[in-house]
Amino acid sequence: MKLILSSGSDEECAICLDSLTVPVITHCAHVFCKPCICQVIQNEQPHAKCPLCRNDIHGDNLLECPPEDLACDTEKKSNTEWTSSSKINALMHALIDLRKKNPNIKSLVVSQFTTFLSLIETPLRASGFVFTRLDGSMAQKKRVESIQCFQNTEAGSPTIMLLSLKAGGVGLNLSAASRVFLMDPVSCFIDFVVCYYFFKKKKRKKKKRTKSTR
Repeated sequence: MKLILSSGSDEECAICLDSLTVPVITHCAHVFCKPCICQVIQNEQPHAKCPLCRNDIHGDNLLECPPEDLACDTEKKSNTEWTSSSKINALMHALIDLRKKNPNIKSLVVSQFTTFLSLIETPLRASGFVFTRLDGSMAQKKRVESIQCFQNTEAGSPTIMLLSLKAGGVGLNLSAASRVFLMDPVSCFIDFVVCYYFFKKKKRKKKKRTKSTR
C-alpha cells in the first residue's frame, strides 16, 4: 500500500484533484479517496469503470489503507491548514478576476462529483463569494429555491452556483449565468453529457453570450 501511494502524483486523488482522504486502491492499482471512488461506482452501476484506465471496478474489491498508515499521515498533517488543488486555484483566480471586472456576473461551477463541489465551498467562503448549490441529494423544494435564488438579479443574490452535472442536465432554467466552469477531467461520458447540456442551453433565446471554461 505504501509503495503504491508513494508512486502517486503528490498523493492526489484523480477525481477530486486534492490530497487523498481515506485512500483506497482499486484492483487495477489506482488510488482514490474512498468517498470519491465510491460515488463513481454508485453513479455508474452496474458497470462502473476506473476513471484512469477504464477497467471494471467494484466496491467489494477496494483495498483500504491500513489504520497505522493513516495515523502516520494524520500526524504529519495535523498542524497544517486546508490546502487547495491547482484546479481549484485556477477556478478561484478566474472567479476573482471576473468579480473585479463585473461584480454582478453570474457563473456555474459544474462537476459530476458532489465531494469536489463541497471542497470548492471552502475557498468561495474565504473569498467572500455569495453562492448557492444544486445537486441530486437536495429535495425538490430546495432545488427550486436554489434556482430562484440564483436567477435573482437583486444586489446580494448569489453570483455562483455549484451544480451537479447529473442534476443540471434536466432542462433547468439557469439563464442568469454568463460563465460556465467545467471541473471534471475530459472523458467520453463527460463529453456526451456536456454536449447535451449545452445543446439545451443554446436553444434558449439569450441576448448575452455564455462562455464555458474547462
